[in-house]
Amino acid sequence: MLRLIFQIIVIGLCAVLYGFAFNTFLIPHKLTSGGVTGVSFFIHHFLHINTGSVIFILNIPLFVLGLVYLGRKFVLLTIYAVTVMSLSMKFIPIHAISPDILLSSIIGGAIYGVAVGILIRIGGSTGGTDIISLTLAKKKNWQVGILNTCMNLLVVGISGLIFGWNITLYTIIAIYVAGRAVDMVYTTQNKLTLTIVTEKYTELSEALIKLHSRGITMTDAEGVYTHKPKKVLTTVITKFELNETKHTIREIDPRAFVNITQTLEVMGRFRKD
Repeated sequence: MLRLIFQIIVIGLCAVLYGFAFNTFLIPHKLTSGGVTGVSFFIHHFLHINTGSVIFILNIPLFVLGLVYLGRKFVLLTIYAVTVMSLSMKFIPIHAISPDILLSSIIGGAIYGVAVGILIRIGGSTGGTDIISLTLAKKKNWQVGILNTCMNLLVVGISGLIFGWNITLYTIIAIYVAGRAVDMVYTTQNKLTLTIVTEKYTELSEALIKLHSRGITMTDAEGVYTHKPKKVLTTVITKFELNETKHTIREIDPRAFVNITQTLEVMGRFRKD
């Protein structure tokens, strides 16, 4: 319960930060983003409908995609994030903090990129192309930030035709900075090796297999000081799964010793989805 409360608080703050970045750095200079947010900005520009409201409506079919591939909890947290983000973009005044468009594109891109990265790392997202990127990253082992950047190119091209290529070049800067910020905060393609020393090896191994549907190697061990029999569980996961894995371990055996190391490459059968 405490973990869920923590997730709700952090996701809410990040969603507000996302809205703040757009309404004070990007939108005042007609700098957009890609994906759903970019399309919503176009609709706002021509029809004067609030950007946040359009974002929520366009995200509805993508929630279904997330429900199928990323899980119910992820979708519920994403709906919460998109709702808070939409409300923040509705109530935060659209007013430029800086008249410098280059500075605004860099700072705005960095802020919303960090917000997106933390949202994904904590278990949610801002919806839109994040859902598509996470689905592809989970199934194909690609970087979330780079996927977002590639999918944004189409919207950026449309932005160039509408607002001129000068502004679009600044938009590309914002998108690139945001993509790098996402990958700095949250990188899903990296593999992690977990070495877990535990006395509750039966319960923990069953829980981890249920969580990931991956194999676990179990070896005998003995505590040097206590001389109690233990087991060492070794498995490989992705960073996408680290948050839930640590939570599962803490719930079953808070006293377990866990060593988490970066894995350069995995050969053989490794379940990606």
